[in-house]
Amino acid sequence: MAGVVGLHRQVRGIVAAVVVVSRLATLGMVALSIAGAVQLHAYTRVPLAVAVYAVLFGWGAVLITLVLRREAVSGRVLVVDVAVTAAGLVVLPLAVSNPVFDTLANPYLEPVTVSVAAAVALVSGSVRATTAGCATLAVTNVVGQLPVLHSGGVDIGADIGSLVNIIGWQAGTAACCLVFIRRLRRVAHHLDIATQQVIAARERLAAQRAHTEERLRQFREQIRRHRALHDGPLRILTAIAGPGPAAHPDPAVRRQCAASVDVLRGAAPDDPGGTLTDLSLALLEAGGDSAALGLRVDYHFANLPDSLPRGVVDALCRAGAEALSNVAAHAGTTRARLTAMTSGEAVTVAIVDQGRGFDPEATELGYGIRHSIVERMTEVGGAATVDSHPGEGTRVDLRWPA
Repeated sequence: MAGVVGLHRQVRGIVAAVVVVSRLATLGMVALSIAGAVQLHAYTRVPLAVAVYAVLFGWGAVLITLVLRREAVSGRVLVVDVAVTAAGLVVLPLAVSNPVFDTLANPYLEPVTVSVAAAVALVSGSVRATTAGCATLAVTNVVGQLPVLHSGGVDIGADIGSLVNIIGWQAGTAACCLVFIRRLRRVAHHLDIATQQVIAARERLAAQRAHTEERLRQFREQIRRHRALHDGPLRILTAIAGPGPAAHPDPAVRRQCAASVDVLRGAAPDDPGGTLTDLSLALLEAGGDSAALGLRVDYHFANLPDSLPRGVVDALCRAGAEALSNVAAHAGTTRARLTAMTSGEAVTVAIVDQGRGFDPEATELGYGIRHSIVERMTEVGGAATVDSHPGEGTRVDLRWPA
């Protein structure tokens, strides 16, 4: 960002340097013309000429001071600059009468008009303002030379050609300055945009790095906790539920311990891609409730989003619980597998069993599947499908969004 600010400052510095140097140079040329005119006794109305030159030089000093401040020069300053010069073009010929000034070269104020036109173009950078300034100077230049044209010089065609030449130089110089400053400002503008894009990219990269580091820290902490669960409660509960010497003599206790093992494994998956989110916790709770029905659930969670709308989590959890309840009640098996993961842009939850299955085309779906699963998912913008074959088990897929 500092580079862009520096470039804009340099552009203003270039404009200020060109305006100041050109104005000093033209005022110097005016001073030389004054000296020559005094030697030739060209001034017939000295007080008027002195007034014109005093205003011209005084305003030039004010303009140079304003420009050297390196601040934005207002449009009113440019209007005054054009107005002072235009007034001088009209009034000064009335104070001069000498053959050396009877040509349209107008050597005493021609350089100033070029400098003024260039200043308007460089400071404003506006086509409209530059055109208006040049047109004003051109008109007043013609008005100031009307007495010479009416006097009927030796070659009025040459006089008109000289006037056109003066106006052409003024307009041409202004056009060149306008093209230059507009191109320069365009480069600065594009650099400004590019710099903003670089800054935004750096900020995004820094945020991504911070997020990655935080996720890595959480992942390491999660691994530490999973290892502690695996080496402690999981090992003890597995031994109690198993057939070994540490098994509990009561079958009901062994079944409950086995169900608790499944829940803990879901909360502390062996898969490094496993995650623990609001959805996985809700599904673990639903599976835990199914343990009271004698159903053991194997869990697998992967790449789940950190957060989902509360209504979506509730729908997936309740529909999943209904599917597990159906397994316990109708599948004729004590095992089921619950998988939840992100597929593309959708979250999918699958409940699969290897029970007796059924023929969906020959069997009317019950209330639980139609309302508690399919309709519930539809209400939150999701979808549910049931796939089953006799003797091959059943698969219920929940998907959000549909």
